[in-house]
Amino acid sequence: MTQDLQRRGARWETDVNQIESPFKRHLLLCLMGTLILASCGGGDSVPPPPPPPVVVDASPPPEGVVTNDNYYFYFTASGGTGLVTWAVTSGALPGGLKLTPDGTLSGTPSVAGTFSFTVTATDSAQPAETGSHSFSVTINAPAPLLISPGQTPPDGVHDTPYELHGIFTFAATGGYLPLSWTVTAGTLPPGLRLNPDGSLTGTPTTASSTPFAFTVTVTDSRTPTPTTNSVAYAITISEPGPPTISNKPPPTATVGAPYSFQFYTSDGGLRPLVWTPPSAPMGGLAVSLDGLLSGTPATEGIFPITLTVKDALNQTSPAAPFTVRVALARPAAAFMATTGSMTVARDGHTATRLLDVDGRVLIAGGGLASAELYDPTSQMFTATTGSMTVARTGHSATLLENKTLPNYGKVLVTGGGSQTAELYDPAVGTFTATTGSMVAPHTGQSATLLQNGQVLIAGGETASAELFNPSTGTFTATGRMTVSRTGQTATLLPDGHVLIAGGVQDVGPGTVPIPLSPGVASAELYDPASGTFTVTGSMSEGRAGHTATLLDDGTILVTGTDNSAELFSPAGAGTFSVVGELSTGYRATATLRNDGTVLVAGGQAFSSLATAQLFAPESGGFVATGSLITARDGHTATRLADGTVLITGGTSHMRHCHRGGCSGSDTVLSSAELFK
Repeated sequence: MTQDLQRRGARWETDVNQIESPFKRHLLLCLMGTLILASCGGGDSVPPPPPPPVVVDASPPPEGVVTNDNYYFYFTASGGTGLVTWAVTSGALPGGLKLTPDGTLSGTPSVAGTFSFTVTATDSAQPAETGSHSFSVTINAPAPLLISPGQTPPDGVHDTPYELHGIFTFAATGGYLPLSWTVTAGTLPPGLRLNPDGSLTGTPTTASSTPFAFTVTVTDSRTPTPTTNSVAYAITISEPGPPTISNKPPPTATVGAPYSFQFYTSDGGLRPLVWTPPSAPMGGLAVSLDGLLSGTPATEGIFPITLTVKDALNQTSPAAPFTVRVALARPAAAFMATTGSMTVARDGHTATRLLDVDGRVLIAGGGLASAELYDPTSQMFTATTGSMTVARTGHSATLLENKTLPNYGKVLVTGGGSQTAELYDPAVGTFTATTGSMVAPHTGQSATLLQNGQVLIAGGETASAELFNPSTGTFTATGRMTVSRTGQTATLLPDGHVLIAGGVQDVGPGTVPIPLSPGVASAELYDPASGTFTVTGSMSEGRAGHTATLLDDGTILVTGTDNSAELFSPAGAGTFSVVGELSTGYRATATLRNDGTVLVAGGQAFSSLATAQLFAPESGGFVATGSLITARDGHTATRLADGTVLITGGTSHMRHCHRGGCSGSDTVLSSAELFK
C-alpha cells in the first residue's frame, strides 16, 4: 500500500508541475500533505513516539475498622495519556468499600478480614494503555466498647440553658458504630435530656443542693448481640445569682415614629423578671414591667435613665445606666446616581468644592496625575485643562479661602508620596508647582487651613509638621507632634487651635506601626500662636481611617472604624464622650449637612458597606437613612452649595466565605451618586 501511495504521489506531482502559476502550484503541492512533503520544505515523515506506559503506584491502602465510616485512600499512577480511570479487575474489595473511577477507595467497612484484589488504571489513548497492581486491605474488628474515662458533665443553673457555654457530649472508644446513649439508672436533673448521640441538653427546671445521680449506658450496633458499657455520674443544679442587665444601648428613636426596644439580662436571675420603670421623662417613651421600652416619642432630646430588675428569688440587679435618645423627624432623603460618571476610576483621591459661582468640585489623583471637575448643574464630569505635576494618592487638597492673601480661591495639593506641592488655579484649570517644596516628605498626612490663612501640614509617617504660606508659596517648619502619626484626623476648632486625633503611630522609617490596627487613642492640640503641640484627652479607643467633623455647636464628632462614635468638647479639659452607636466601617465618610446633621456613609467591614446614617446632634444618636446605590469605601463625600452631598469613586470590596474558604473581588469605582 505504501508503494502505491508513493506512485500516486509522483503522478500527482507531475500533473501539478504543469500548472503555470508558481503560487497555485506550491499551494497544491502543500495540500498533498505527507505524500509530497519535500515540496513544502519538509523531510521524511517521522512516526509519533509511543505513549508512555501506565504505572500504578504500589503504596498500599491503610487498614480499616468495621463500621468506621472514615475510610479513604487515593490510588495514583504515572505515565499514560489524558484522563486515567480506575477499576477492580480481579479479587474483591472489603465489604462496604467501593472504588470510584477517579481512584478513590472509600466507604464504611462492614466485614473484618484481609481482602486481596487487583486495580487497573486505564488512560485515554487510542488504543488505551493500562497498568495494574495487586493490593490487600485488612479490616479489623473494633476495639472493646468503653466510655472514655475522666468525663465530668458540668453542673447546671436553674432556668439557664445547660448548653449556654457549649454542648457537653459523652464520648466512647471502640464498639460497632453507630453508638446510642441512654440513662439506665437514677434520674437526670429535671429539664435535662440525654440525646441518642450522647449530648446533654435542656434547661434545668429544679434546683437542689443534693446532686442528681444517674447512670449512662452506651450501646453499640454489633449483631446479633450488641455490646454495652455503663458509668455513673452526678450533676448539681444550683440557683442563679442576682441578674445582670445587658449593656446593649437602645437605638435612637424619632419624634412621631412608633418605637420598641427590649432590655435583656446577660447573666443570672430566675424568671419571671420584673423591671423597675424609671421615673425620669423619656420624650414620651416608657419602660414596661417586662423591660420593653416603647411608645411614640413626642419630644427630641437626650434622656439618661437607670434601670434595675428583680428576679423570682427576690434578687435585684445592680443599677444599669442607659441613655434614651430621640431625634427630630426630618424630610426623607435618598441616594441617586449622577448624570455621568468620573472620567476614570479613583480611590485615595481628593474632592474639593471650589469658590466659583457654579460650585464646581475639583477631583484629583487617586494613584493618578489626572484631575477632573464636577458641574452640579449638569451633574457631569470633565477633565481639567491640565494634570498635576505628579501622580498622587493619599494626598491632601486644601482650598485657600483667605481673601486678604495671594492665591485666594486656589487649591493647595500636597504629599501623596511626593515632597513636592502644587496649586490648582480654577481660572485657567491648570496645576503649577509651588515656589518651594515641603520641608519633609508626607504620606497620609493631614492638612488644615488655619484662621490666618496658612495651611498646617502634619504627620504622614512622621511627627514633623510645617506651614504653607500663601503669600510666599513656601513651606516652613513648625513644632513637632507628640507622636508620629499616619492617617490621623485634623480639625480646626472655633478658637483657632487644631485637634489632631488617632492615626497609626510610626516609630521610625521602615518600622512596624504601633499598634498594627486600628490605631492609637491619643489626641493633641496645635496652637498656631506658639507653633507647638500639647497632649489633650484621649478617645475611648484607638482609631485610624476614621472621620472627624466639626459640628455647629463647636464640638467634634468622631466616627469609625467600628460602630462606636464620640464627641470632643473643646471646653474645659478637652475630653471625649461616647455617643450613640452607628453602623459603619473603615474608610467611611462623614459630611456635615446644612441642617446640622452629619451623613455617615459607606466604609468597609469585611466587605464594603452600602449603609448610611444621619447623626442627629439634638439626640446625640444616629438614625437610618437611604442606602448607597453602590457599596463602597475610600470614596469622597462633598457638600455642595445646595446641601446635596456628592459621593465619588472609592473601591467596592466584595467578600464571600464558604466551606472552602473566602474569596472576593476589589473594584475601583468611577461611579458617583448624590444624597439629597
